[in-house]
Amino acid sequence: MNFMKTLLGGTVLFGIYMWAEAHRNRIREEVAWINHLPDSFEGKKVFFISDIHTRLIPIQLISRIKGEADLVIIGGDLLEAGVSLKRVKTNLQRLREVAAVIFVWGNNDREQQKGLASLLIEENIITLENEIYEWKINQDSLLIAGLGDQHLKIDEAKTKHRGKKEVALLVTHDPASLHRLTRPDVFDTALTGHTHGGQIRLGPFAIREKAGWKMRCGIRTLISNGYGTSTLPLRLGAPAETHLLTLKKR
Repeated sequence: MNFMKTLLGGTVLFGIYMWAEAHRNRIREEVAWINHLPDSFEGKKVFFISDIHTRLIPIQLISRIKGEADLVIIGGDLLEAGVSLKRVKTNLQRLREVAAVIFVWGNNDREQQKGLASLLIEENIITLENEIYEWKINQDSLLIAGLGDQHLKIDEAKTKHRGKKEVALLVTHDPASLHRLTRPDVFDTALTGHTHGGQIRLGPFAIREKAGWKMRCGIRTLISNGYGTSTLPLRLGAPAETHLLTLKKR
């Protein structure tokens, strides 16, 4: 009987731990090294958040990055089926308090595609669908490409810059998209999500790829654990995270 109580108690505590890992508000402060970074962008900071799904971003997290981040990038899966657009609107408005917001589409965003598309326009979100955004500071500019559209179709040709400058940042929801590039050398650094870092990992074992900085197709690539969860609101070995990236010249 005591063994069963101990087992039950341990199971409950373990479940609470996994729930807490899934609801962290961790901000990883990291450096994003960019080749040929214009002087005006040295030390500028980008807040990257992906796979929000059902979560509501707390004001406390916003206050930690407000005044720190110069640009916000959402790496897809802003919602999923069943999430109210009112909650999504609140998240977007809170992120816009920090800085201008760039968004790329994720697979779960398609579940409320029409409503989300209208909301993005309403909230003045910069939505990149196989497009390039030119971030300007003083006389300098930094190119950010968004790969993929509402239907998850990828048209690499539209994200190639016709000038001599390379594209500093490539944002795409699924890191597997990078394998479809015919000219990966055009892009410097990629920001991705989708895998949730496996969400529940038992050592090296998980359904999906582990997160972190990696070389993918010759591109320095960040795969984020993401902020939210899917299926189960639990995490193990892949805690919820966001990223405050300081741009530095490589």
